[in-house]
Amino acid sequence: MEILTLSHYQLEVGGNLLLSINQLHLHQGDKVFLIGDNGSGKTSFLQTLIGERRSYQGQLSLHSDVAYLLQLQAAQNQSGGEKVMASLKALFQKNASLLILDEPSSHLDKPNQKWLIHQLKRYRGTLLVVSHDRYLMNQIAQQIWAIEKQDIKVYQGNYDAYRQAKELEMQKQAIEKANYQRQVTKLTKQIQAKKERANQMVKPKKNISRSDWKVNAFAGSYDSQAKRIAKSAKAMENRLAKLTPNRQESKEIWAKLKFNPQEKKIPHTLIHLREGNLSRNKQILFTYPDIAIRADSKLAIIGRNKAGKSTFLESLANQDLPGFYSDHLKLTFFKQDQVQLDSQLTAFEFVQGQSNQDSRLILNYLAMMGIPYQKAHKKIASLSGGERVRLALVGAMLGDHQLLILDEPTNYLDLVAMEALERCLKQYPYPFVLVSHDQQFVSSVVNRCYVIRDGQLEEIDKDHF
Repeated sequence: MEILTLSHYQLEVGGNLLLSINQLHLHQGDKVFLIGDNGSGKTSFLQTLIGERRSYQGQLSLHSDVAYLLQLQAAQNQSGGEKVMASLKALFQKNASLLILDEPSSHLDKPNQKWLIHQLKRYRGTLLVVSHDRYLMNQIAQQIWAIEKQDIKVYQGNYDAYRQAKELEMQKQAIEKANYQRQVTKLTKQIQAKKERANQMVKPKKNISRSDWKVNAFAGSYDSQAKRIAKSAKAMENRLAKLTPNRQESKEIWAKLKFNPQEKKIPHTLIHLREGNLSRNKQILFTYPDIAIRADSKLAIIGRNKAGKSTFLESLANQDLPGFYSDHLKLTFFKQDQVQLDSQLTAFEFVQGQSNQDSRLILNYLAMMGIPYQKAHKKIASLSGGERVRLALVGAMLGDHQLLILDEPTNYLDLVAMEALERCLKQYPYPFVLVSHDQQFVSSVVNRCYVIRDGQLEEIDKDHF
């Protein structure tokens, strides 16, 4: 049974058309995840479904009782995770037939993520969820609704199935583009050959006497042949004009960070912490073992909310933890709530001032993180909050340092930017330490993982946390 129908639906925000959907249907029992770039209209779309936004045209029919959770701001006495958990628990108690959730796993630590997945698997109603959590989507999703070119395209299966389908689409488009180019080349050559032949028909031939050529020309044989060939060439030109170029989606931009070992020497051991306690306001948060951070280290710190992960990173960045630190250690610490940028610089100028990488690579990294060429040359003052965070992240990634420290770098990134960051860190030539709740992200980019539990920081298998 259909519980949601959209027909000739158009959504505008601030005078900008975000979505134009001819037909879209949601059926009872569907488990749907909505994905799209930041700013593509995901949250605004949900708001029209629950009646909080009226700036749409067309038909929207919803035949179900609804419980919903939109993105939340943490209260002063609550972390983001605590507020989300409180709202989710209240939501599941309503037993509504349709749940609409906007980034429900944001701010949730690993135990609470497991709780959410368990609740969603038990839920027998219909789900419509906005998320960039790939692990959550692979566990729950039966359909992916992807915002593409202001429309919503439906893909069957979970997120991995969606990625496979997109890869097949790209391969098909590449084949169609190659076929189109071959046809254009072939027809162009044939047209040119026929035109040259037609031109030659009206000239006297060297092996024919001038009197014979005049007789044939007077009889019209050369002229008629030339006209037939010219007509054939014209028909080919018409065929060429009717060939439709393949509208291939732009390929994923990719650039590999250049690393010159002579330019930036990384010590074998950058930091070696001695076993100790981490405290905040004279209260011990946890004890930690000896930890060595070497030139090839890719470390993750995970644990429950308020366990002390961010405090540990800050203490590490400030070199407050007892142990060995290499001489003249250069490190960069990225923390989203501490992003400070000169609004009078352009995005490109900001990164260029942090980095010794070439201009093309800087622009490619910005594009990978959702800041294309035109925006890269605009003042930072014109960028949105999310774009500024991504800009600061690029500046940190490309900065002149020996060690990179990242605190929740994937928060508020859309899937494209997140997967770009993942690819960057996989081939990143420098050591890094990060905190993240994203299981798939952590498993993909690190080679060592530490978890805070029961008052201890201990090393675990990165693939089974």
